[in-house]
Amino acid sequence: MTTNKKRLVIVYGGLFIFYAFLLLPIAWLVLSSLRNSDSIQSGRLIPYPSEVTGSNYVEAFRISNLITCLANSFLIAISVMFLVVFIGSLGAYALSRCQLRGKNTFMMLALMPQFFPYVLILIPFYVLMSNLGLVDSHLGLILTHTSITLPFVLWMLTGYFNAIPRDLDQAALIDGCSRLGVLFRIIYPIAIPGMVVAGFFAFVVSWGDYLFVSILSQSQETQTLPVGLQTFMSSLQVKWGLITAGTVIAIVPTIVFFAIVQRRLVAGLTAGAVK
Repeated sequence: MTTNKKRLVIVYGGLFIFYAFLLLPIAWLVLSSLRNSDSIQSGRLIPYPSEVTGSNYVEAFRISNLITCLANSFLIAISVMFLVVFIGSLGAYALSRCQLRGKNTFMMLALMPQFFPYVLILIPFYVLMSNLGLVDSHLGLILTHTSITLPFVLWMLTGYFNAIPRDLDQAALIDGCSRLGVLFRIIYPIAIPGMVVAGFFAFVVSWGDYLFVSILSQSQETQTLPVGLQTFMSSLQVKWGLITAGTVIAIVPTIVFFAIVQRRLVAGLTAGAVK
């Protein structure tokens, strides 16, 4: 065996072990969602064919408000995604193109809250939303998720806009474009990969948030999927089949979204790494 072949075997063997280590828990989760309760608690990794069933998914939708939670999760996550990308792109363009005093300090201060656990700002957020009358409302959750994802998106898009030549702005301004015209007609089409990365980040954070929703949502009308899954647990019983089925349902939209934007996402991440 040549040196190159040995190297390929080592590289691909290492990658196989690495991804198997990452994907085995997900495979176990999917497999457990198709098993009955007795099979899950038996301790066997592989169920018997007679133990495989889809009743967990049917029962999860039947005994809970899972559809309402799904609708709330989609509404909040998609709203946060578009709002964060729009506001973040406006701020990023200003920080990238305008000569502002203390710009670097502002960006560091804006990013600093990301270094602390969200539990430290949980009570201030609740007090703020309570004073605004937005507790147990979709708008309150959208604004909360927007505020916790916006700093990182702003920082990300600023770096991406910095990599776009300013000569394009000057040429468009000479041709009679306004500043907003330059942003919408010139910068946005070029920055689509970076904006997709930012939007995907905001969507995933909002979709998977449990901490803020558990405090700000106080009724089934505003519960999202991560909070809705806790209805399958009680002080006396944990319905593992329903929990695993609900978790798979929660994972699927993120995977589908990733599959749709995969090309743009990879292009945006690659461009950001190179530039």
